[in-house]
Amino acid sequence: MQNLLGQLKHWNKLTPSKPFIYDGDVMFTFAEAYERAFRFAGGLKKLGLKKGARIAPIMFNGFRWYDLYYGLSAGGYVNVPLNYRLAGPEVAYQINDSKAEVVIMDPEFYETISHIKDQIPEVNHFIYTGQEQPFGGAIPYDSLLEAEPYECPEKNENDLFGIYYTGGTTGLAKGVMLTHKNIISNAFHLVAAMRLGSDQLALHSAPMFHLADGAVNFAITLAGGGHVLVKAFEPNAVLKAIERYKPTCSLFVPTMVNMLVNQPDIKNFDLSSLQYIFYGASPISPNLLRNAKEVFNCDFVQLYGMTEASPILTILLPEDHKQGLSDESMQHLLKAAGRQIIGVEVRVVDKEGKDVRPGEVGEIIAYGDNIMQGYWNKPEETAAALIDGWYWTKDLATIDEDHYVYMVDRAKDMIITGGENVYSVEVEDTLMGHPDILEAAVIGVPHEEWGETILAVVVLKPNAAEDEAAAFREFCKQRIASYKVPKKIEFVDALPKSGAGKILKKELREKYWEGIERRIG
Repeated sequence: MQNLLGQLKHWNKLTPSKPFIYDGDVMFTFAEAYERAFRFAGGLKKLGLKKGARIAPIMFNGFRWYDLYYGLSAGGYVNVPLNYRLAGPEVAYQINDSKAEVVIMDPEFYETISHIKDQIPEVNHFIYTGQEQPFGGAIPYDSLLEAEPYECPEKNENDLFGIYYTGGTTGLAKGVMLTHKNIISNAFHLVAAMRLGSDQLALHSAPMFHLADGAVNFAITLAGGGHVLVKAFEPNAVLKAIERYKPTCSLFVPTMVNMLVNQPDIKNFDLSSLQYIFYGASPISPNLLRNAKEVFNCDFVQLYGMTEASPILTILLPEDHKQGLSDESMQHLLKAAGRQIIGVEVRVVDKEGKDVRPGEVGEIIAYGDNIMQGYWNKPEETAAALIDGWYWTKDLATIDEDHYVYMVDRAKDMIITGGENVYSVEVEDTLMGHPDILEAAVIGVPHEEWGETILAVVVLKPNAAEDEAAAFREFCKQRIASYKVPKKIEFVDALPKSGAGKILKKELREKYWEGIERRIG
């Protein structure tokens, strides 16, 4: 197995003149992207960087990410993508922790980097992508591409491809170490599972610093397909790009799907080119899935996983969605995260590592060539997560006789109220079935008698009345056990989200648990 550069090398040889990247009015063929990768590697080498040097980009989506993916691969360098929604101290921590030597920044982040410049002493080079120099000594991005092409002769599949920092719910973020073999293996897994071909054109509006987008990105390149880039997710920008470029697939998190489906003028756009919508981060509620299926008229594919798995563990295929939508007796499939993707072994086990019986709740563990090497500079956390080659996810699930995995909750999101376990996903799915609710997040908040009680934080659709809280609770009572019904409902204009579109429950909990010693994760 080659390193990631092998993807581009193969298609440059077979289809050099085929369009590879569309970014606004910019287009690069496979041959042009291939040449840029080697020149980019040469530019970094000219700066004096050695194999294994860490490069930290803080950038919106754009064609330069492909210079990074394949140029860093050519030079034997390591990608440390930064979440551009982080605060300055968080960015500084990740740069320092990874010992990055280079920061690459879009104009929107010059101020962030300028403020922390004195806090990141090991960064030797600041590279800017805009027209004006942000501060003295910063290097224009395009100057790197004027260098002689370079390819590191010692690179191989087991080299570190990237250090991807996970958000974490407590303490400092952990850097997930992923090799080229990890990334390429998971790309092969998705290509094989979906039988993807070179006719695919993927639209990317989910942030490219996040590995969720990488799952589809690397798989489509492996298959010889192309890419359409949207700077950042904004419903109208996404819809316009679909109509203009005619992509065949895209990855969205459920919150993005929800925003698109509820876009008032979505019916004015031609979305007929879409064959697949991949979604991940969390299951889509069955009601939202039905609405989205009607709006987009294409196949849906759920990908479950996490950064530590490069990132895919299970897949819920189009035929599973179709069966769940058409056959009343199979509707439970719509709540599944799918079955293990080819190339990965997934189990649901108890605390002793024994497989649970169907219907019992256990922890998801996984084994395969896609599983991370460990956490950067965190041997204790690595030892706790990787046991005999198996990755223990801390995600709770059940599994049925046909090996479909049903996410119950993230271990940290399970609520224990009056001795009863309540899984927030189930309550959220119930709330999302109400026609007036746009988004919902369910958390546990402290209660003197019960330990925790259930709070739902809700975003309403336009024209819905906030005095419907009692009606929402009654709606839940008719569908789930009374102890699972939210005792309180708060209404907000928007839920806090990560750069990847995940709802940040940690931020919702903070004001309730401040000063209280928590007894749950």
